[in-house]
Amino acid sequence: MKRREFIKNSSLMAISVSAFGAIHWNGKSFVGDTSTTTDILGPFYRPNVPLRSNIIPSGSKGIPLNLKGTIFKHNGQTPLKNALIEIWQCDENEHYDNTSDGYLFRGAVKTGKSGKYDFKTIVPVPYKANPNNEASWRPAHIHIRVSSDSQQDLITQIYFKGDKYLDKDRSSAAPQAVKRCRHHHAC
Repeated sequence: MKRREFIKNSSLMAISVSAFGAIHWNGKSFVGDTSTTTDILGPFYRPNVPLRSNIIPSGSKGIPLNLKGTIFKHNGQTPLKNALIEIWQCDENEHYDNTSDGYLFRGAVKTGKSGKYDFKTIVPVPYKANPNNEASWRPAHIHIRVSSDSQQDLITQIYFKGDKYLDKDRSSAAPQAVKRCRHHHAC
């Protein structure tokens, strides 16, 4: 079975992420256990993204993905309530929406008492950062910004294990990236 068909037919399409912890698969879900390192904000961040958990625009042909997790305080055990979780990514055609009023493939939610968040998006694709430079490919990733009045903001990216560009990308291959999320159940 091809990878794309497996993902389409799989009923488990979730990544569970602890934004303040590296993750591992415990047999039922991904569980965080150590601090997540910060990452670049990147050139495609846009402030004032709309509050919405479904960031898949009408007509998208990308593979659906449910991105969910729990945000914990710095101690890694206490859920962080009322945190703002912003995510953004490129579309299935390798493009970021930087200008439209639709804020395509961008959204934000607030955590409740449990610290949980949940987004409906698509599996991101790698893209060439510089169209004229073959060596500028970025691995598939989703940007996340966690903001809270009680803690310093965390900006990070979720990378996908097995992506052929992980070791070639300056951000994902950096020594500081060791504790960044790099798991996807279907990979």
